[in-house]
Amino acid sequence: MTEESIYSPFSSEIPLAFIYNDTKKGTTIYCGPYLRSIESFAQKYHYQLQLEHVENLPKKSLMLQQIAEGHYNMSVHGVSIRSISEDPLSNITQYSYPIEVMKFCVMVPLAPELPKWMYMVWPLGRYVWTSIFLSIFYVALLLRYIHRRETATRSYTRNVLHALAILMYSPNMNMQLQLSQPPVRMLIFYTLLYLQGFILSNYHISHMTSFDMKPVFVRPINTWSDLIESRVRIIIPDTLLEELRILPDYQQLLVKPPRKYAYVVTQDAWEFLDRQQRVLIQPYFHMSQVCFGGLFNAFPIQKNAEFADRLDRFVMHVQQSGLWDYWEDMAFVYAVRARFAQIFLDTYPVEPLNLEFFSTAWIVLVCGLPISAVVYCLEHLWIRWREMRRNYRIYKELEI
Repeated sequence: MTEESIYSPFSSEIPLAFIYNDTKKGTTIYCGPYLRSIESFAQKYHYQLQLEHVENLPKKSLMLQQIAEGHYNMSVHGVSIRSISEDPLSNITQYSYPIEVMKFCVMVPLAPELPKWMYMVWPLGRYVWTSIFLSIFYVALLLRYIHRRETATRSYTRNVLHALAILMYSPNMNMQLQLSQPPVRMLIFYTLLYLQGFILSNYHISHMTSFDMKPVFVRPINTWSDLIESRVRIIIPDTLLEELRILPDYQQLLVKPPRKYAYVVTQDAWEFLDRQQRVLIQPYFHMSQVCFGGLFNAFPIQKNAEFADRLDRFVMHVQQSGLWDYWEDMAFVYAVRARFAQIFLDTYPVEPLNLEFFSTAWIVLVCGLPISAVVYCLEHLWIRWREMRRNYRIYKELEI
C-alpha cells in the first residue's frame, strides 16, 4: 500500500455503498453516496482507490484497530462518532467531516384496507353511535312534555317510535292533530330537530361519499403507546446492538420486508424503502415517531493521514453542492436495475358494486330476525301468563 492509495474494506451496503455491474456495456459503476464520495475524492486528488472485498464487515472496534495498525488507511463505510471519553480508540484513529446524522426509528407495517361492511361503521366513532342510540330514548322522554295536554301520551314505547321517525329525518312527524297556536317550546324543539337533521344529512352525504370513493385504512402506529398496544414484533439489526455497519441477512430482509413485523431502520434506509412504495394507494410501511439515537456518522481515517484535511473539505463541499442528494437518487436507480430494490405496485382489484358493500344491512337483518323471534316468543309467553293469572283470579273470586 503506497501513500498515494486509499485502501479500504468494502461490503455491499444498499443504498449507501454498492457496486453495479453493467453487463451491456461491460463496466462497473460505484453507487451510493458513501462510495461515490470516496471515489470522486480519489479521482480529484489523484489517489488510487483500492477496495478489499469482504463478505461481512468486522465490528467497529476491530475495523478501527485494523486502520490503526495500517492494514487500511480508511473505510468507505461510515461509523458513528462518539465523544473521546466514550471512544477508547479515538487516540489511534480519527474521523472525517460528519457525513450525516444517524437517527434510528421504528418502521411499522400499515394495516390493510377495512372490510367494505365497515364503511358505514368506521366514519362515525363510538361516541357518535352512542349519542345516536341514547338520543332515541332522550327524545322519547321529551315527547311526553312537548305536546298539548289533551294530546299527550303516556306510552313510552309509542314515543320511542315517534323519536325514531324524527331522528331518521322522516317527513311524517306523527302529529295526529294540527295545532293553530303551538307552544313556543314546541317550535323551538322541532326547529332544533330540523337543523340537526339538515346538518347531519349533509354531513353524511359529503363525508360518506368520499369514504365510499376511496379505500379506508386504520390509523397507523405512531407513538410508543401505540407500539406497545399493537404487540407487533420488532426486528432490531446488529447494526444497532453491536455497532456493525452492515448485516447481510438484515439487508436482504429489507429488499422485500415481510409486513407482519416492525423494523428499526435509519433515516436513509427509510427514504430508500419509501421510494419503492410512493405509487401505492396504501403504502406497506410507515415511519413512526418512535425514534432514538441521533449520533453523527463519519469516515474513519488512519491517524495523521495526509489526505485527512482534503477529505474534510471535499465532504463538506459535496453536501453543500447537492451532490450527496444526487448520488442518493442515482443509487436508487441502479439498485432497481440490479434488482436490489423494486417499485411496489398496487394490487387492489377493480370491483363493481356488489352485495358486499351492503354487508352491514345483512348483518342487521340476520341478527334482527332471531332477536325478533325471541321477543315474539317472550311476548306470547308473557300474554299467556297474564291470561292465566287473570283467569285464576276470576276463578278465585267466583269461588268466594
